[in-house]
Amino acid sequence: MSKLFYLLKVSFLLVFSGSLFASSQLMPMPKTIDMGEGQLKLTSPISISVDGMSAERKAFQLQRLQQHFSRIVGKEVVLKEVDKNATVRIVVAEKERTTQTPLLNVDESYQLKVDNRSVTITAKTVFGAQHGLTTLVQLAANGKAQTLNVPSVIISDNPRFAWRGLLIDSARHFISIETIKRQLSTMASAKLNVLHWHLTDDQGWRIESKRFPKLTEKASDGLYYTQAEVLDVIHYASLLGIRVVPEFGMPGHASAIAVAYPELMAEVKNYEMERHWGVFKPLLNISKPEVYQFVDSLIEEMTTIFPDPYLHIGGDEVEPEQWLHNKDIQGLMAKHSLKNGADLQNYFNTQIQPIIEKHQRIMMGWDEIFHENLPKDIVVQSWRGHDSLNAVANSGYQGILSTGFYIDQPQYSDYHYRNDPLRTLPSVDLSKPQTLAKSFIIDRLKGSDVRGELLVLGEQVLIKLNNNHHQLASVSHTPDKTTRRFNARMDSWMGPLTFEFDLEGEQSAVMIGNSRYPLKLNTLDAPSAVSLSQSLNDASKQRILGAEATIWSEMVTDHNIDLRIWPRLYAISERLWSPKQKNDANDMYQRLGFINTYAAEVIGAAHLAQQKAGFNALLPKSFDNDKKARTIALLNVMAELLEPAHYYTRHHIKYLNDEYHQQAALDNFVDYLAVESHAIRQLNNWVDGFINGDKTALDKIKSQLNLWSEALSASDNLLNSGDKLALVRAKSIALTQFIALSLNVIAHCQGQTNTPMLGNDLLFLQPLTDELVIAGIYPMRELYLACTN
Repeated sequence: MSKLFYLLKVSFLLVFSGSLFASSQLMPMPKTIDMGEGQLKLTSPISISVDGMSAERKAFQLQRLQQHFSRIVGKEVVLKEVDKNATVRIVVAEKERTTQTPLLNVDESYQLKVDNRSVTITAKTVFGAQHGLTTLVQLAANGKAQTLNVPSVIISDNPRFAWRGLLIDSARHFISIETIKRQLSTMASAKLNVLHWHLTDDQGWRIESKRFPKLTEKASDGLYYTQAEVLDVIHYASLLGIRVVPEFGMPGHASAIAVAYPELMAEVKNYEMERHWGVFKPLLNISKPEVYQFVDSLIEEMTTIFPDPYLHIGGDEVEPEQWLHNKDIQGLMAKHSLKNGADLQNYFNTQIQPIIEKHQRIMMGWDEIFHENLPKDIVVQSWRGHDSLNAVANSGYQGILSTGFYIDQPQYSDYHYRNDPLRTLPSVDLSKPQTLAKSFIIDRLKGSDVRGELLVLGEQVLIKLNNNHHQLASVSHTPDKTTRRFNARMDSWMGPLTFEFDLEGEQSAVMIGNSRYPLKLNTLDAPSAVSLSQSLNDASKQRILGAEATIWSEMVTDHNIDLRIWPRLYAISERLWSPKQKNDANDMYQRLGFINTYAAEVIGAAHLAQQKAGFNALLPKSFDNDKKARTIALLNVMAELLEPAHYYTRHHIKYLNDEYHQQAALDNFVDYLAVESHAIRQLNNWVDGFINGDKTALDKIKSQLNLWSEALSASDNLLNSGDKLALVRAKSIALTQFIALSLNVIAHCQGQTNTPMLGNDLLFLQPLTDELVIAGIYPMRELYLACTN
């Protein structure tokens, strides 16, 4: 074993020891678990009986169970069907004669009982029974290697929300059928039940239409799904208990329609395929009868393919410019007293909603479709946040949340885990005196600035972002007249925010996840009147159906999509399935460590394989096997220290570098890097422990830093070859500097040195315009400031 391999192994064990041998690593966690004494050892051949599933579903589920059991023990496990005295019994009360398609609000509850003789799963429907099998496999995977040991337990379980989904964007980058099916299989293992399939956008139309063939002939680059392929995916999803809801974007995000049928657009001209990312001008001409004929015929065709009662029209980010410059639409505005683009969009929605209803479908759309004149059975999907979602529910409409679950953005899993569709609002005492008011600007790398206000009322710190309501932030201490600096934390649509307010200087900043943005802080003489989020009554709460995570595909392809989705989506699934009070982030992370491997080795998710393949693709062909192995080991060490820049920072950097488009390569080290480093999370925990009085934490940090230092020094100039490795080499130099500075921090905290400006030296190593973030900079700076203060 090489020195580098040994150091990597020791480093991994140092980070993850303590979480490898827990007795129960279920995710999502069931509603109730009653542990018994002893366990059941399942020995191949395992006798099994299934009562209540269609023949097709039974064959599918038994093959899936056999595959998962075999992967757990590392050898083939045989399942033997029997009529009675089975070791594993599955009983469904509502018998399925032919294979059913799942529907919203279907009963998904189940009971799982294991004693020292048998396993019994009972459920009202086949979909609940399948969730019971999912839990059984997780229980078995928690046993010793090469055995199927299931603890004695009684589990009663059902989901908290009926709508638990994942949006996959196949329009910007085409995603293969194989990859879609792999996500569906892994979704089922997380008890998710909706695939929201985003099939059209400015950059491509991805589903065959036999009525409008130009959509794929001219606007897909030949990358689209045939109707037969889509039907196959829908059937596969149904066998997994997953609904498939299609999205056909209109009236905006319509560049692909414009390429195929320019005569339908508000500005008729020849259009070229859109290659860049962003929001674009083409809009359907909502004054033309032909547009509604197109919509009617298209929806009629698509409803013969997609059986789900819900159909998503998009409806987001409509730029009204083409409408406002069109004479026919100007006449429409005068005729119907429409004042602006929002009125025009609502007019369009009022015209197409009856068309959708005529085809026995319920209209869905993003926040922008919400209007009090639309029928109450529409469903609004919120990307604008809880305030928008609550306004929808309080107005009598159903809604689902996606803000805070945008997993195309690198974000920490605990941020998603805190994000509840039914957010608990803290109380704010508006009678307290105002002691501080400041305005601030977050200067983003692309797009408009984020403007905010800081307001201190007594001991309460309120922060307002753009036009949103004020939000109560958490602070380590309430600022007063003597305060020069203080920190405030809150979650937002951008991610978790940590503000560092410098009240007397120019050093204010905000951490958005792991990306540090400068803040421009100014005096605010007339702050906005305090505006607080709406609360929900019981009836409004019932209208919030659940949530969907979203994986928009600007920065993902077939080669790294699993790496962006898993294992984070298990944490989101738990928020949607498990009781609300199941919210301990440390416990979640401990189980997520197990799930990370389980998803890959038992379920078949490709996130670990994609990282391995991506790292290997960076290596020059001239490397021999030894050099390849040592370089991969080095890259794995660096992956413990680095994270991709969070929020949309990477997107914005790509925009600045003219790489924000469909043809930009996504094949660098950062593209195959996990969203969060669990080693850095452990470093954060040690720093917090030290600040809270655990003096032994410094030795643990020092040991980890020394391991990293030795691993990096053992690289033998491995990164000096090849264009891709050259990009990594610069960061390896910065990592060496980071470790040296961090060891100085330890010495400073131990009283061995008194080194000024170490905090600034650490920050200097990480420019905002770098897609790779040395995530350990920030806990080590926090440690330095704690020791200095």
